[in-house]
This record gives sequence, C-alpha cells and structure tokens, in this order.
Amino acid sequence: MPAEEIARLMEIYEAVKYRHKLKITGIFEIVSDFVDAFRQEGRSLLVLAALRETDTYTFTHSTNVCILNLAQAMALGIEGQLLNDIGVAGMLHDIGKLFIPEEILTKSGKLTQQEFELMQTHPARGARYLMESPGVPRLAIVNAFEHHLKYDLSGYPKVPPAWIQNICSQMTTISDFYDALRTKRPYRDALEQEVIRGYMLEILGSHLHPGLTRNFLRIISDVKKL
Repeated sequence: MPAEEIARLMEIYEAVKYRHKLKITGIFEIVSDFVDAFRQEGRSLLVLAALRETDTYTFTHSTNVCILNLAQAMALGIEGQLLNDIGVAGMLHDIGKLFIPEEILTKSGKLTQQEFELMQTHPARGARYLMESPGVPRLAIVNAFEHHLKYDLSGYPKVPPAWIQNICSQMTTISDFYDALRTKRPYRDALEQEVIRGYMLEILGSHLHPGLTRNFLRIISDVKKL
C-alpha cells in the first residue's frame, strides 16, 4: 500500500477508536484499489505485499483479512459489488476491538476469565457500531457479528443451533485464523505456513468450513515464499 493510503486508513481507524463517525467512503475506495491491484498485478504479488509482520496488529490484521477475503472470493468467481462488499467486510470485521482496552489486546500473558469475556464482546460491539454508521454494507455488519462463530457454531457470540452463517463470515473466519497465526504477537512468534496448514486441516468441519478452507489452501499454496 502506498504510504498515503496507509496513513488514510490508519486515520479512519483512529477516528473510530475515539468514537468518531466512520468514514465508510474511504474504506470503499481502499478496497476498490485492492481489487484493481489484484486484476492488474496478480494475486500472488499482492498477497505477498500485504502479509507482512508488524506490531500495529489490529490495523494490519484487518488489511490482511481484507486481502485474503478478496483472494478467496475471486477464486470462487465472485465479482462486482458483492466482491467489494466482501472486501469491506474483511476490513471492518474486527472494528469492535477498537472498543476493547489496549492493555487487553496487547497482553503478553494469558487473559483472565474476565478479560476473555470482555474480549468476546467485540463482535457484537463491532456489529452494533456498524449498524449505527450510515452507508455500511449489511454484509459487513453480519460479518462483524459472525466471524468468531466457527463452522459448528461453537464459538462466540452464542447463537441458536439452527443459525445459518453467511458465507462471507465463513471466509473471514478462515482468513482471520490464518493471518492471526502468521503474524507475530506479543505472546508468541509467527508460525510457518506449513504449520498453520496442518492446524487448519485438523479443524476442518469443526472450526472451519471444509470446502472454503481447501479453496483457501490452494490459493496459499500458489504463493511462493509467503
């Protein structure tokens, strides 16, 4: 991403953090630029450029999930407005974490039960904030709420057994899982791609959608030196 675009995106996130109005137009423009870059320069190059290690985790992680969501969606033949909305949903999936205390997000040790319960509120907080933000795609609201549900609905927040999870949310769960393990965190180093692949294969059908995960792993396997 060009430096000015990174600065613009970080400004948007900082505004949300201080309870200011979400500048959704800026998010749409950045996602549109990502889509154009995929078409012009190729998926592999863009994914390589986006997946970098950094300490600005919430911002960078959201950007990476957006990129990975777009890669998944384009591999499935999704185009047009839906493709852009999937990218926007990825960019905003963790918006609720901006309302969680920084010391919890960056804690190097294990969270206490109380801290973990507070962390589990971020999907609902994010969805509520997006609902109150004019112009945000409905898909982004649903995605913010559902991205920690897991394929078998054993995650959070708790939903009825018959709940049908949106396919965008299932793609985001995959992108989120991969990037979280691929990125260095205060409590552990980044994991190698093959190690993450093994973990993902172990939780097919429970945490992750089997077909979408295999599609994702095919995409990643095409990207050398990731």
